[in-house]
Amino acid sequence: MTSLPQLETTDTQEPDWYRDGVRFRCQGPECGACCSGRMGPGAVWLNRDEMEELAGHLSLPLSELKRRYVRRLEGRYSLKERGNYDCIFYLDGTGCSVYEARPGQCRTYPFWGRVMASRVTWEIEAEKCPGINADQTRIEAGDIRRQLEIDTQRRDRS
Repeated sequence: MTSLPQLETTDTQEPDWYRDGVRFRCQGPECGACCSGRMGPGAVWLNRDEMEELAGHLSLPLSELKRRYVRRLEGRYSLKERGNYDCIFYLDGTGCSVYEARPGQCRTYPFWGRVMASRVTWEIEAEKCPGINADQTRIEAGDIRRQLEIDTQRRDRS
């Protein structure tokens, strides 16, 4: 649910600045920086396929999933947040209660277009995400490009 400030990336865009890979390792459920509301409100966007997958995972009809866990925001579907801005499926100290069926936005974080637009936007996100630059675990450029493509395709279906 991490949100970035609105930045114009046309001047700072560095195509393939990550050609040598980047350092990233998710810090796990005890972290929760991207799922909890510690950084304020956010949105986990959903497309119909993702809602259907979540509904199946929870053994709910799609209409019930939408009623209990989904909101309309800016004309799109997003997971609801709790009053403290935590994702509705985030459990403190445990992590994602629907991890196996989590939406693509969650699966591809932090490899989103806005985050990967430049080294500057990557470093801004690192201030929020302790897994970015955390250790020597390197994610290769090809893997990053695949995650970016998955995220783009997912958003196109929203």
